Amino acid sequence: MFSTKTLSSLKGMLPPIHQPLPLNQREAQQLLNTLTASFRKNLDREHGWLNDERPTANNDSSEAGTLHPYLRDPYRRPTDRHLRAILSNPLFSYDRSAQQPSPGRSSERDPMDVFNEAVAKGLMTPRGAAGCLLAKRREIVQSPTLSIRQTMAASSAGLRVVQWLRASGLERDLSFITYPMLTVPLLKFMVIEGLDEIAWGWLERLLQGEGPQSMVMHQSPASLVLDSLVRAKSDGASSLNDAYAFILRGEDMFGSTSAFGANFLTTWRHLSWLSTVHAWRRASPSKTLFESFVSVGERLRKPLQIDRAHLDLHHPTRPSHTLAVKFLQNEAMWQRFLHKASPASSARNDGQVANPSAFALRLTSMGLDTVQYLTRNGQSEEAQWVLDLLRTNFSSYFSRYPPNFTEAVTSS
Repeated sequence: MFSTKTLSSLKGMLPPIHQPLPLNQREAQQLLNTLTASFRKNLDREHGWLNDERPTANNDSSEAGTLHPYLRDPYRRPTDRHLRAILSNPLFSYDRSAQQPSPGRSSERDPMDVFNEAVAKGLMTPRGAAGCLLAKRREIVQSPTLSIRQTMAASSAGLRVVQWLRASGLERDLSFITYPMLTVPLLKFMVIEGLDEIAWGWLERLLQGEGPQSMVMHQSPASLVLDSLVRAKSDGASSLNDAYAFILRGEDMFGSTSAFGANFLTTWRHLSWLSTVHAWRRASPSKTLFESFVSVGERLRKPLQIDRAHLDLHHPTRPSHTLAVKFLQNEAMWQRFLHKASPASSARNDGQVANPSAFALRLTSMGLDTVQYLTRNGQSEEAQWVLDLLRTNFSSYFSRYPPNFTEAVTSS
């Protein structure tokens, strides 16, 4: 019985497929370094730098105080950013054993821990992410924290969801924006965490025709993003200056497009409401930003006379009652308003009467602000005339429809 030759005995019969390079250890290391550098340069050339230019000392120093750490990290090469994003993604970094509560602590889990585990298992969806963000915010609001905004910023919940959107590919086509239950709370966290530049990038892509273009809650996706950004910036802020700056930036991005009016009306009117009805909650805004914000409203096609009249009363340096008094003297306006508020025109199908509209509360607020302004400036007779006018027209109205301020603010 003959023994079978081993494969090694055939090596001498076959010519080598690849000839070994005649390099010593130092030369081999130099070749490896050259190939590595060439590979990185090609990736940098294909994918570009973070700001389309190589970082300089001046750029780094000027941006250090404004950019979120996630956007200004020292790993600015595309390869470094790519690897860092992979390693920081919950899909690879989640450690279930490290998240187990200690015996002495409550067994209730952090909503973002639930989020990380679902991402690691590949089970996360936009609806699930929305639920985790809402639960996290509710947890923060109900906690004994002294600052809800600071606690939200420290949670990094928005950053984790953004990382998941990128890793899952949902950010690539912006399809998640059509789910407002996720978009609205996500942008709230992102703005507070200093990640709003990412959202502005989404808005720019939407305006360029990328991503979904169908209406979402009677808004275009671009309008939804802009509205969520402005509301997040104004919510709980001590001043509206930053919110004004946001809407002015949005105006520059939309430019003279035909969609300007449709995309700006809801956002502008909401900020107008905060600037007047809720003006007492915040410090007086910048004169320049306030006037620029008012000028945006002049580009909107829908009549906004009451907004403009009320805003004039709240000008930070030159308040004026002229437009407000003129608006209140308009008998045709009162007739239209009272006719729409009559039981015949406002009754619902179930026989119940609708609550007072935001217009009614806005009209009341502007009237009382006018009385206060006239009284403060020694025009007591004019102030009494306005007060009598409000009493005459609203006495029966509010007796029939008790004001619901929560509903009015929601609809504003």
